Amino acid sequence: MPRLPVILFIAFLIWLMPIEGARTYIVDDDGFANYETFQDAINSANNGDTIYIKPGTYSEEVILNKSLSIMPLTGEKGPIVLRGDGKTTGITITSGGCSLEGLTLANFTGPGISIRSNGNVITKNNFETDHPGVLGVDSQKNIISGNSMLDCEGVVALRDNSSDNNVLNNDMNGGVVAVFIRDAGKNLVTENKAFDSTIGIWVMNSSNALVSSNDIQTKTYGIWVMNSSDCSFSNNAIFGPSRGIYLMNSSLLTANNNSVKDSKYGIALENVSQSQILQCSLENSTSAIGLAASNGNRIAGNRIANSGDLALEMGYSSGNRLTDNDVSQCERGFMIIDSPDNLLSNNRFQSVKWSLYVESSSREGYNNSIDESNLVDGNPIAYLYSRSGVQIQNKKLAHLTMAYCDNATVKDNSISNDAVFLFSTRDSRVLGNNVSSCYGIRLIGCMNNEIGGNRLIGNSFSGLFMASSDSNQIQENNASLNNQNGISLIDCHKNIIRDNVADHNFEAGIWLNLSNDNQIYQNLVSNNPMGLRIMYSSGNLIYHNNFLGNKEHSQDEQGNNSWDDGNVTGGNYLTGHVAKGNPSSDWPRIIKGGKADRYPFQEQNGWEKAEPK
Repeated sequence: MPRLPVILFIAFLIWLMPIEGARTYIVDDDGFANYETFQDAINSANNGDTIYIKPGTYSEEVILNKSLSIMPLTGEKGPIVLRGDGKTTGITITSGGCSLEGLTLANFTGPGISIRSNGNVITKNNFETDHPGVLGVDSQKNIISGNSMLDCEGVVALRDNSSDNNVLNNDMNGGVVAVFIRDAGKNLVTENKAFDSTIGIWVMNSSNALVSSNDIQTKTYGIWVMNSSDCSFSNNAIFGPSRGIYLMNSSLLTANNNSVKDSKYGIALENVSQSQILQCSLENSTSAIGLAASNGNRIAGNRIANSGDLALEMGYSSGNRLTDNDVSQCERGFMIIDSPDNLLSNNRFQSVKWSLYVESSSREGYNNSIDESNLVDGNPIAYLYSRSGVQIQNKKLAHLTMAYCDNATVKDNSISNDAVFLFSTRDSRVLGNNVSSCYGIRLIGCMNNEIGGNRLIGNSFSGLFMASSDSNQIQENNASLNNQNGISLIDCHKNIIRDNVADHNFEAGIWLNLSNDNQIYQNLVSNNPMGLRIMYSSGNLIYHNNFLGNKEHSQDEQGNNSWDDGNVTGGNYLTGHVAKGNPSSDWPRIIKGGKADRYPFQEQNGWEKAEPK
C-alpha cells in the first residue's frame, strides 16, 4: 500500500479529534502513527483518553499512570505483542479505571500486567510464559475476564489486601498455579477453565473468597485452601488431580455441589473446623473424602461412587455430622479412627464391600452416634457403645459393632455385609449367628465372652479373628471356606477353642501367634493347606482334635506347647499317621517345628472309643 494515503488518513483522523474532552491516540511500531511505543502515547494522554494499538511487536516496560483505555485499532487484524525477553513487567497499572483489551504479553520474567490500583478491566488479552500473567497487589474492584493464558508460572495472582476483584471466564493453560489468592479479602473466581497446571485455584491466608463454576483439569491440586476462612466453593468441575479439593488449617468453609473425578483424594480436610461439604459428586477416587484433626464439620448429601479404597476416612476428628450421603461401588465405606462424638445418620451404601469400621486407642473414641437409619443394600447398620444387658436377636443386619458393652446377647442374626465387631466387650454371648460371605467375627480386647454356634463361612479374611482377647469360650462354630484362616488368634491368652469345624480354608484351619495358655480340643480341622499353625506361643494345650486331609496337619514354631494331655487323655487324630491304640503309646507324631504328639489316636474320634484306664 502506498505510504502517502495512509499518512494522510491518519492526519485526517487527528484533525477530526475534538479539542476538548477525551482524545484518541494511535501507536504503530512501524512508525506510521504519531507514537511508536505504548509509553510515548501514555505520556501524551490525559485521564479518560483511549489509545489504539496497531498490530506489531513492541519491546518495552509500560507504566500506566493515567486512567486510560488501551485496545486494538478497529478493523486492524494481527496480534499486538508486548514482549519481555528479559524484561520484568509488561504493564504496571498505578492509576484506577483503566481498560486493557486485545493485547498479547509474552516472556516477562515478572507479571505480564501488574495491577496496583482499583477499578480496572483486563479483558480479551493473551498471556504467554509470564510470571504471573496478571498480578494484583493491594488492588480492588478489578475485572480480569475473557483472557487466554498459556504456560505462565502463575496465571492470575491476587495478593496483599486485594479484594472485590472478579476473575471470570478466562482460559488458563499450563503453568504452576492458575489462580493464586493470598492475604486477600473477598474475591470472585468464576467460570474459568484451568487446564494442565500443577494447582488450579490456591487460596492462602484469605477470607470470603467465592470460587464457583470453574472447569479445572490439573495435576496435583484442583482447589487448595490454607489458613483461610468464610470461603465458598460451589459448582466447580474438577478432573484428574492427585487432590481434588484440599482444605487445610481453615474454618467456616463451604464446598457445595462440586464434581471431582479421577483423583487420588477427592476432598480432604486437615485441621478444618465448622465447615460444610454438601451435595458434591466424587467419582473414581482412591479415597473420596478425608478428615484429619477436623472438628465440627458437616458432610451431607454427597454422592460417592467407584472409590478404589475408601469413601470416607476420618482420623482424630470429633463433633462432625455425616448425613444423607450416597455411597456406591466402593471397596470400603466409612473408616473412623480415634474420633469421638460424631453423628452418622441416613447414609446409604450400595455395592460397598465393607461399609463401616470404627476403631480407637481409647474408650472415648468409640463414643459416636450411629443409628440404624444407615443402610447397606437396604439392611441397617447396628452400632452400640457402652451398653449393658442389650439383646440383639433375629435381625438381618449389614453390620454390628459393640464397643465397651457388657452382658449383651447377640443371637440368631444374619450379618450380610461387614462383620460382627466386638471391642473391649465382656461377659457377652454371640450365639447362632450367620456371619458368612463378609468379614466374619472380630474380637479386639474382649474378655469372658461366649462365641458359639455361629456360621462363619466364605469370609474375605478369617472366619473368626481375635486380638488381645482373653478367657473367651470359642465353641461349636463352623469356620470354613474362608480366604485366610478359619480361626485366628494374635496376643490372646487362656481361651478355650473347642468343637469347632475349620474346613477348606485358604491358609490355616486354626492359627495362633503370640498367644499363650489356650486350650484347643475336639475341633475338626480338615482340608486346609495347614491344619493348625502356632507361632511364638507357649503353654497351649492341643488334644482330641481330628486333623483330616490337610496338606500339612500342624506346625509349631518358636514356642513350648503340648500336643497331647498325657498318656491317659492322649493327643490328636491325624490322617496319614500310623498309630496303634486309642491313644497310642509307642507311635508319636512329629509336629513340624520339632514338637511331638506323643499319644496320637489311631481312629478319628478315638477318644470316644477309648477304654477307661
